[in-house]
Amino acid sequence: MTISTTAPSAVPHAGPALHLPAANAATADFAGVAFVGAPHAPARPGIFILTRAIGGFAYPAYVGEGDDMAAAEAAARALWPVEAALIDGVFHMERANARLRAHTLRDLIAKYDPPLNTVGRKGPASPEIAAIIPDRAEGWPEGAREQLATQIHATEADLERLVKEFYASAGADPVLGPVFTRAIPDWDEHYRIVQNFWSRALLGTSRYTGNPFSAHIMLQLKPEHFTRWVDLFKATARKVLEPAAADRAIAKVEHMSTCFQAGLFLPSLDAPANAPVVGHHGMAGAPPR
Repeated sequence: MTISTTAPSAVPHAGPALHLPAANAATADFAGVAFVGAPHAPARPGIFILTRAIGGFAYPAYVGEGDDMAAAEAAARALWPVEAALIDGVFHMERANARLRAHTLRDLIAKYDPPLNTVGRKGPASPEIAAIIPDRAEGWPEGAREQLATQIHATEADLERLVKEFYASAGADPVLGPVFTRAIPDWDEHYRIVQNFWSRALLGTSRYTGNPFSAHIMLQLKPEHFTRWVDLFKATARKVLEPAAADRAIAKVEHMSTCFQAGLFLPSLDAPANAPVVGHHGMAGAPPR
């Protein structure tokens, strides 16, 4: 049986697609990043998200950052006073390093396409929030917003094949093979864990409850491992999954790679301002145990 991951038509993005948190949550997970709910963002460095409750979920309307989140939030509200009156939620997370903030900000905007952000978007705002807060970005092709509600069809058999074919390629790869050989003593158990991870990510099940980042801390990974991992995963996903499912899985892996690297390879505080920053996501094929 084919399983659709699209939520009911009234709130098509509230389900597995965007993993939106509850509107009244004290703490919230936005794209794998932990945020705290508050009446307003504090006067400290970090990232904040202005949200609107729709169907019980917190839809991002604007994502901002700054050395003083309170001032940045006030500036955003002053810029859009009409839209600001429609905001009913604020979430924030502290992050002093400006380069890491910029990286996380980029990921969040690309993930949610908030209607008040006009830079770094990958598509139109979701129809639910765009119906309340007009999308400030322009130029999306006709029909692009409707494509956001495209159903993703995948089965557990598809995910099993995805996992096993990815690891078959990775195990034979001169860059990744030695890492997996050292780190995985029980392949059957690892297949089960990773399939559970993708079942949660693509099908919305709850079997996977681990922490993908923690499993990678002791593996002595380098940036080239992540580059190769993403390349092999992309090729496998395109081969095994339907296009829409492959797109979503690849986006998840790219996000993990960025996040894991930001967590594993923290830039020096003395690094020049134009020094390259590595993101913070992990090896999509190998979630933590």
